[in-house]
Amino acid sequence: MKLRRRYIRNIRQNLSFYIASTVLTMAALFLFFLFHIAGNAILDFADEFFEKQKLEDAHFTTYIPITESDIEDMEEEYGITLEMQSYLNIDTDGTTARVFQKTRKVDLYNVTEGENADEKGEVILSEGYAVNMDISIEDQIRIGEEDYTVTGFFQRPDYLYMLENEDDSYKNISTFFLAYMSEKDFAELGETNCQYLVRYNGNDDADFRRAVNEKYHMYSYTAAEENQRIVMVRSQAEMFLIMSWMLLCILPLVAVALICIIINRKVKTEQQMIGTLSAMGYTRAQLAWHYAGFAAIPGIIGGVLTSVITAAVVQPYGELGLTDYEPMRISCSLSWYVAVLGIVIPTVMYILAALLSVRRLLRQNTVLLLSGSADEGRRKLRRVLAGRKLSFRIKFAARLLIGSPARSFVVFLGIFLGSFIMLTGFSIYDSARHMADTVQEAADEYEYQYVLGELLYEDPYGGELILAAPVEDEKGDALTVMGTDNEQSLLNLTDKEGQEISTKDGYYITSLTAYLCGWETGDWVTLYNPLSLEQIHIRISGIVENDTAQIIYTSRANAAEMTGVDKNAGNMIISEERLDIPENIVESESRKSDLKEQVDTIIDQTSYMIDTMVGLGIMICIASVYVAVNMLVSENRSNISMLKVLGYPDRKIGRIVLGSNHVFLPLGILMSLPAAYAFCGLFFRMFADMMGMLVSPYLELKSCIMAAVLTAGSYLASMHFVGWKTRKVDAAECLKTQRE
Repeated sequence: MKLRRRYIRNIRQNLSFYIASTVLTMAALFLFFLFHIAGNAILDFADEFFEKQKLEDAHFTTYIPITESDIEDMEEEYGITLEMQSYLNIDTDGTTARVFQKTRKVDLYNVTEGENADEKGEVILSEGYAVNMDISIEDQIRIGEEDYTVTGFFQRPDYLYMLENEDDSYKNISTFFLAYMSEKDFAELGETNCQYLVRYNGNDDADFRRAVNEKYHMYSYTAAEENQRIVMVRSQAEMFLIMSWMLLCILPLVAVALICIIINRKVKTEQQMIGTLSAMGYTRAQLAWHYAGFAAIPGIIGGVLTSVITAAVVQPYGELGLTDYEPMRISCSLSWYVAVLGIVIPTVMYILAALLSVRRLLRQNTVLLLSGSADEGRRKLRRVLAGRKLSFRIKFAARLLIGSPARSFVVFLGIFLGSFIMLTGFSIYDSARHMADTVQEAADEYEYQYVLGELLYEDPYGGELILAAPVEDEKGDALTVMGTDNEQSLLNLTDKEGQEISTKDGYYITSLTAYLCGWETGDWVTLYNPLSLEQIHIRISGIVENDTAQIIYTSRANAAEMTGVDKNAGNMIISEERLDIPENIVESESRKSDLKEQVDTIIDQTSYMIDTMVGLGIMICIASVYVAVNMLVSENRSNISMLKVLGYPDRKIGRIVLGSNHVFLPLGILMSLPAAYAFCGLFFRMFADMMGMLVSPYLELKSCIMAAVLTAGSYLASMHFVGWKTRKVDAAECLKTQRE
């Protein structure tokens, strides 16, 4: 007798189960392949592009210019590559163009389409902005007071993640772009800003940094490891890879639950046949692996189909992961070992689930199996409430739920996970929106912030002059020190209890700094001046409620002492309204409302992910509920037939048989609310360092209602499809002696 012949018959008999399990497997694998392919392709492209285009190891600015001869001397002395780069931010109708002078040694740009801008009146633009704004080659674009002809698009290694300011949270390709023009046109722009780009070529940087600071007085220094425009390229790709393996191991769990109850049910209904096979000489191991083969089918079929489909469309599929980047020319491929793992891991999970499910019954005595009474103890659950004076409908519902707890659990799990996944997507959306609104309505009384490229000893422009400088903690992570002596400061600092804070009292850190660094009030901490590399020891006086920036607030004198500048100097101006400050001395300009615009951009760019999560939640809910309830109908065909003989109409029979599961609908939805809220809080905390902010989880009422409606709709749709099967049951079945 060849047992493998039973596989095809079993697929026909349990078609809905195999379809649902295969679809769930494919959904998990499609997401796994997407994130894995995109993550690896981005890392491969970045490594090659960074090296080819001579990515900087750091960039810095100085108060005293470094001459060309001094640059050559330092390159020879320290074994480095050093280059000066001039640039200018030009605002035109609310859009900022950062125009760079062309470099020859560091941070080389790559023309991706069209031709370089070599002639007067020509310009090339960063490609992400051009694509987003639908700009074509030969179009005219106004920068400042002049019109230029667009001759091409480019990408630059330190701007693959297009942040206008290094402390921004998300890319800006709608009101910010980069540009290169001919040397003659650039010279006509007037006075420009200056920064220095350096590659250490594997040499130690400490002596060079000390020498530059002593002779030229560094104003700022940003290592590539602290530059979010560079770090985010690798960090997000690595996050994709982590997410891919998490999805591969978590999403098939719904199918695992379905397999457990299906295989367990099959073994119970076939125990007499199993006893016969055992008596014929088949071992318990052979029978266990035979039933495990049923579980392997959806893993193998789903894995092979997904691998073939993904391999056929791998390039456009992988490019879906480039939403946050410039339009990189990545090369996507599905590695053979990844395809094999995509098939093997779900299949092994399903086989293990099946083996665990059947092992108890297969250990029973052959005589009990032959008599069909090997699970007699479990059958007692189906006669629960026999002596109670309750209505038939209540007893029947209770016996359906308790008689097969695994099946009931799958119904609950499908509702819970479907609602949970949808709520998680909505919560991410709501949390980002709520954070932006909270920052917009915060107690800070300033709207504009200007970081200057030089020190001011008096403020002729208006607003409030502040001394701001970078420091590093013991892990090398960058923080900002902000010093002010203004008791009526526009910063309007308050602690978690809402009490006002005076910067004269000591050193106050933001709540984001406290979380990421693990500091508390009263702690003594060691900081480092990244310019002079000197150690600084301070005591934390309190925590300021601010989850969007890593800042240490203190007095102007303390900030000056920490950074080694004059206590009367300042390099940042905050104001309630826009100020007229010469563009050539402004390093960066930002508004408090910028965060809200960034959040809007995030939502616009990632809305497809939320739609995907909603679709995945609906699919899981429908598949799991349909399979489990369909099993309930199959197991109760005789009962349904008897109810028809007794004169019950089809609609009432449907309510009696299917209505027992309705209790799981509100229960699953209600339990998913705190679960989704807690998961989002954990998610935001895990990635707070990468995002540069600590987002508090938030769920709006309308999101909860929408998730509940979609979940209920999915559940009712499944019930509607299964309801057809109850109407098709023949009233004569109860008269048959052979039951399923």
